[in-house]
Amino acid sequence: MSYRSTIARQTESLADSLKAAQDEIAGQNLSALGNGLIAVTGIGASFAAAVVVAGELQRRGKRAFAIRSGEMMDGLDLADTVVALSHRGRSVETVEALRRLPKARSIAITNDPASPLAEAATHHVRLANGSDATPSSTGYTATLLAAGLVCDAITGVSEDWSGVPGLASSVLAAAGEKMGRLDKLFAKRRAIDCVGTGSALGTADGASLLIREAARIPASAYETRHYLHGPMESMDETTGVVLFGRGREVELARNLEAIGCPSLLVTSDAAITDGDTLTVIRVPAFENRVMQGLADIFAPQLLAATLSDAAGLTDVKFRYRQNDTKIVAAAA
Repeated sequence: MSYRSTIARQTESLADSLKAAQDEIAGQNLSALGNGLIAVTGIGASFAAAVVVAGELQRRGKRAFAIRSGEMMDGLDLADTVVALSHRGRSVETVEALRRLPKARSIAITNDPASPLAEAATHHVRLANGSDATPSSTGYTATLLAAGLVCDAITGVSEDWSGVPGLASSVLAAAGEKMGRLDKLFAKRRAIDCVGTGSALGTADGASLLIREAARIPASAYETRHYLHGPMESMDETTGVVLFGRGREVELARNLEAIGCPSLLVTSDAAITDGDTLTVIRVPAFENRVMQGLADIFAPQLLAATLSDAAGLTDVKFRYRQNDTKIVAAAA
């Protein structure tokens, strides 16, 4: 299935994953996972999701942090609980992180209950996102949604997630209306930075990965305040910036506008509007950081697809194939 078609079917995939995750969590007692220090881990896009999830657990008063799975492979006793994210459950680093921390409580979120990661974890929650493409769209958003439900189960405070499929539909429609403009403004960028703070740094990381994978444009993620201390100095009319947030990001967008650097601001701020080189995509505001992360990622998914099309790379396969990052299923 193509990248664009998987983006478009997220209304369906999120509805399916919501039901599957709710059904599985209903049969498990996950409250003990909230005790002590919680590490949320993953690799690649799953690490970007881990940053969002850790931020939501922190907001709920839990001692939680995001860490790349490769940093846990030494087996150091870093956490009491590990929340492990991996779409297919076969990422070598994430599986090894759990295997080398046998004393830690753990929960894996994957689309395969028979995967190595699911088998290594104390608990498992299944995704039902169906088909995905490269870059990942349905796998990433389904992982976030299921992790949000796990946050509820860990903390004992439930959110209403029933509106998420409709959120996908409405934001994708609104973002789609701006893609023609962004296609022109972001044409032939030599580099694109993605910027956000807190959990939005995870969204920025996810967005930068989408742009790299789909359009092969160098892209990097930065925390908002850190970005102001020098990294933004190299940006000009030949580059682009994607920003997430309604705080300092708004003034930063105006700074970029002043020097003619094309930028996209994904925000709930109703006061800021499009400029000559600034494009604004408005999303709803949520206190829940996982919900906000879901709302914010749909626009960069479409941007990555748009830039991919412009570069003549529509659904082109990855050039670099690794043979040591996934655990291959044993032959029957």
